[in-house]
Amino acid sequence: MKRRRVTAFDVCLFPRRHHTPSATTHLFRTARNGLSLLEVLISVAIFLGALTAIMQLLNTGRQSEVSARLKTEAVLRCEAKMGEIISGIEKAVSSTEGTFSDDEIGNWHWSTEVTSGSATSLLQITVTVEHLPDGKNANAAFTLTRYMRDPQLFIDAALSEAGE
Repeated sequence: MKRRRVTAFDVCLFPRRHHTPSATTHLFRTARNGLSLLEVLISVAIFLGALTAIMQLLNTGRQSEVSARLKTEAVLRCEAKMGEIISGIEKAVSSTEGTFSDDEIGNWHWSTEVTSGSATSLLQITVTVEHLPDGKNANAAFTLTRYMRDPQLFIDAALSEAGE
């Protein structure tokens, strides 16, 4: 059996076929014992870019969570204040500025607007609740409008019956 001579062409096409070291195979084999500095810098840059994007997404998610929580609290406070007005705990009069007794910091403010409705003895009540952390700009607000019969109508009817 004759041994065939290994050429550079054979080493390129079939690198594992020949196990005998020769001058031509040594030229085409490169020893890699680690990563180059350029590869490390590129991988660090990719990692930092991905980390920046993830941190931005986390920050956006946190801001959305705070905004949703404040809007939900504004809705609940507005409905509670409207319930107090309709039940008679609060008077059905227009007021520009009110605060909530359970708000220790004082960031939540409410206002009411009472106007006569489209029908006789019908009141249109609009309650607006705002979260004003800096006292100027609202970062959460909710407005609720309802119609109710004028309570003065019932008072007048009761007084006329009592006077007869």
